[in-house]
Amino acid sequence: MRKMVIGMTIAGLVATSALAAGCGIGESKEASAPVQVKTVPVEVAAAFTGSLDKGRTLTGTTQASQLVNVVPKVSAKVTSISVKVGQKVRAGDVLFRLDDKDLRNAVDQAQQSVALSRASLAQTQAQTRNGVDSAQAGVNQASSGLSQANSAYEQAINGISNARNGLEQASAQMERAQQAYNDAKTNADRMQMLFNQGAVTKQQLEQAQTQLKNAQIAIQEAQIGLKNASVALKNAEAAKKSAEESRKNAQASLATAKKQVSNAAGGEGVEVARQQLAQAELNLRIARDNLNNAVVTAPISGTIGAINGEVGDFSSPQSPFIVLANLDPMKVVVNTPENLIGLFGMNQSVGISIPSLKLNTNGKVTSISPLNQQSKGYPVTVEVPNPDGKIKAGMAIQVNVASPTAKKGIVIPTSAILTEENKPYVYVAQGDKPVRKAITIIEQNSDNTLVAGLKEGEKVIVKGQTLLDDNVKISVKK
Repeated sequence: MRKMVIGMTIAGLVATSALAAGCGIGESKEASAPVQVKTVPVEVAAAFTGSLDKGRTLTGTTQASQLVNVVPKVSAKVTSISVKVGQKVRAGDVLFRLDDKDLRNAVDQAQQSVALSRASLAQTQAQTRNGVDSAQAGVNQASSGLSQANSAYEQAINGISNARNGLEQASAQMERAQQAYNDAKTNADRMQMLFNQGAVTKQQLEQAQTQLKNAQIAIQEAQIGLKNASVALKNAEAAKKSAEESRKNAQASLATAKKQVSNAAGGEGVEVARQQLAQAELNLRIARDNLNNAVVTAPISGTIGAINGEVGDFSSPQSPFIVLANLDPMKVVVNTPENLIGLFGMNQSVGISIPSLKLNTNGKVTSISPLNQQSKGYPVTVEVPNPDGKIKAGMAIQVNVASPTAKKGIVIPTSAILTEENKPYVYVAQGDKPVRKAITIIEQNSDNTLVAGLKEGEKVIVKGQTLLDDNVKISVKK
């Protein structure tokens, strides 16, 4: 039948050509009119990797691969919303803004607190330096006083030594004077007796009496010297005692002065001021972070799923203002019975069918739970690519898992296949042009065919392909 159509078409073209040639004899040559290119409306289906083995089918519901409730970190009134429901955003894009007047005031207040804390620290450090300098001057003064007290103590020690020497000399002098007096007294008595006997002259008697008087005077002077030496020793001992007290006082003063230096240099006040400055700087960072948080940005790339408010509403961290969903890829979780769980493996490609979209594609297994939750089966998560966003959350979806022995390859609808001289081919849509491609049929049923010669994702024309040739354009129906 197809050959007849082709034959008739060829015959018609020949007749038309002959007629055109006959009419053209004898007529003037005219410029040929531009050829009108025909546009054929077509429908397409994407070739996908799969199997004709229907295997086992599990049902589930599509879900966003990520669902994020976006809440502000601070509570304030919403001043602007930069997105709409269904709009795609990238991570970091501005979603909405909050009133930041109070937050800016908080930053200004925190900056003033930091400035005051820095000034307080500088003042405390200056006071500490002055206190150290003053305490050090006290140490120097106490050290000088201690040196003087030590010198006085050494002088007192020397004074005692000298006084003891003087006392010893005075005692020796006293002994000599006493001996001289005794000798002079004995001589005077003897001379008096001899004078009475007429044995010595009066002059010799008077000379002996004069020596006795001189001896008496000498002993009196020795007694005075001994007394003075005793007094000098007592004074020297008193001076030593006084010097010892002065030295103890000077040592105590030096210790006190050094302690004052240590206290002044210890910087307790400075440390407190530093901690106050650190706290003020932390408060400033928090205030700045809060101000930055008045601009709420997208934490992930995705699609705006819901906006739970309007400009002028009050938004707080307790309730999500925007719901952000990552819809590419989508995911489906199917509860798999124990007799089928062995058909699934990590990163395995499985067939996906979405009846409402008449979409057949492939998904990838991303997780297999080892737990049979509440006897509903083992949850298996499958990711489904959704680059054009046609798949919406909540759609019914079928997951088809083939047996391990099933043949796999590129699957296309059987209705897309044409034949010429028993050789199968299809038309693939490339822009507005149909491109003819030869294929090899590996396996076939009434709905789908497993073929070679195509690539996954190529758009195979399934309706309108019988009207195509290399000289027409196509318009793909959405």
